[in-house]
Amino acid sequence: MPSEQTDFAVIGGGPAGAAATLTLRRYAPQRRVVLLEAGRHDRPKPGEVLPAVAQGLLRQLGVWTSFVAEAFVESRAVVSAWSGETPDERHSMFSAQGAGQQLDRARFDRLLVQSADAAGAEVRFASPVCSAVREGYGWRLKLPDGDIVADAVIWATGRSWKLARSFGAKLRAHSHLAAYTRFFDRAPGDCQMVIEARPEGWWYSADLPDQCRVVACLTDPDLGSEMRDPKSWYRALAATQLIAPLLSSGAHETAALVKSAGTVTIDPAAGERWVAAGDSLFAADPLSSRGIVHALRSGILAAYAASDMLDGHGELARKRYAMIARQGFADYVPALAAHYAAAARWDTAFWQRRGRHFQNPAAAAAKG
Repeated sequence: MPSEQTDFAVIGGGPAGAAATLTLRRYAPQRRVVLLEAGRHDRPKPGEVLPAVAQGLLRQLGVWTSFVAEAFVESRAVVSAWSGETPDERHSMFSAQGAGQQLDRARFDRLLVQSADAAGAEVRFASPVCSAVREGYGWRLKLPDGDIVADAVIWATGRSWKLARSFGAKLRAHSHLAAYTRFFDRAPGDCQMVIEARPEGWWYSADLPDQCRVVACLTDPDLGSEMRDPKSWYRALAATQLIAPLLSSGAHETAALVKSAGTVTIDPAAGERWVAAGDSLFAADPLSSRGIVHALRSGILAAYAASDMLDGHGELARKRYAMIARQGFADYVPALAAHYAAAARWDTAFWQRRGRHFQNPAAAAAKG
């Protein structure tokens, strides 16, 4: 099979991979960067809410103007029935950061990758990396149609850790959670994200562009296995107080997804000429609202670390990046524990497990 050489290979074209690629093109414009995306960003994806704090990151990446032109749905408020049945509303007009955005994730990911292409990276869709093998000072990445030998690799494949063994990384699952998600059209809303705690777990819904809507139930895989069945999912939906009314009689289901959503970390965060970013580094519980912001920020930091590795500062880059990753997890654990503790008003398996798992957040963070 043919092989080619590059300075950097970025595996994964989601927000983390695209942010890393854009940063490399700005920070090391003399270096060649190849972005390898296994899919084509043409299918519905979960992870639809972009907090206002992301605006600074998008500006840093040089994509803010293009993002505004996409005219995504402004997130004007978060409505929740969490610690009690009475809904609580938080309006973005009272936030110093302003309103967030409710995204079409596939469209958002395409925007970032297209921006990376315009910045001079070589973007390749439908290019899954089958394996990674150490070669010389870099890595040989095996693709279906040939090999790429990269001096440094940024690993950003989201919640797919197939390459963990290749990089010598170990996974730790801190919690097991699954998102049973369905997408709808003809389901207009009022630019709000809605969250509701229920005995079986918790639900959320958000408006999407073009009068579309996402609705998801999050629970443990063993407790929610029946949620794969549409009848069971819709029956549980009907029992919700805030979520069910968001789907009018004219709403039409367009897609359904089941995705892992638990907390997972890897160790180490970086190794010899490789750096993990986004969910590949630290996959967070969606309740934390860290997903896309964490992906963008870690992609930027991973690019700096990978560039430092090629400049002869590999050990320092790994230590510094690992320290940042540890601190991020240490901040996350107690915050997530407090969120779940506020809603633990049912004596059901889902909430009992959250009480046991997060009863000593400081110890959990130390282990992470």
